Amino acid sequence: MSLLGNVIGAGKGIVVKELAKLVGLSDDKAISALNLLVPALSKGLDQNTADQNGLESLLNVIRSGSHTEYVDNPETLSRSETVVDGNGILGHIFGSKDVSREVAGFISGKTGIDIETIKKMLPVAAAATLGTIEKEDAETSESTATGNILKKLLSTDEDPGLDSIVSLVKELF
Repeated sequence: MSLLGNVIGAGKGIVVKELAKLVGLSDDKAISALNLLVPALSKGLDQNTADQNGLESLLNVIRSGSHTEYVDNPETLSRSETVVDGNGILGHIFGSKDVSREVAGFISGKTGIDIETIKKMLPVAAAATLGTIEKEDAETSESTATGNILKKLLSTDEDPGLDSIVSLVKELF
C-alpha cells in the first residue's frame, strides 16, 4: 500500500476523522486535501533522503518511535504539542515556512479549501504521516533492511495524476 493509503487508513480511518474534525472539514474534503498533501510530504522526504546523511537523520527520528502515538491514539492530533511537533516535521521536510505556504496555496487552489484551513491542517497531517511511517517501519523492520521500508513508502506515491504537486515540490527544492 502507498504512503497515502496508509495515512488515510491509519487507525481504521479515525486519523482522518480526527483531522477533519480539528480543521472543520468533512471527511471527504480532508481526504481530498490529503490526496495532495501526503504526496507533497513524501516528495519532500524523498528529497531529504537522497543523500546518506538525510536518510540517517530521518531514520533516527523514525526509530525514536515517538510519533506512532498520533496513529495509535488519534485524539492526540488535537493537542497543541502535536502542532508544534508537526511544524518541526514540516521544517525538516520542506526546509522553510515559505515552502509550506506554497504547498498550502497550491493545495487550496486545487481543492477549493480555504488556505487558512490547509495551513492549520499541514502540521497535524505531517505528524500523522510521520507516525504512519514509524508504525509501518516498526511492523516490518524485523524482516526489512534499514531504510528499505522508508524508500518503499516514498517511492509508491508515483502517480501520474500527481504530476502537478510533484512539479511544485521539485520547483521549491
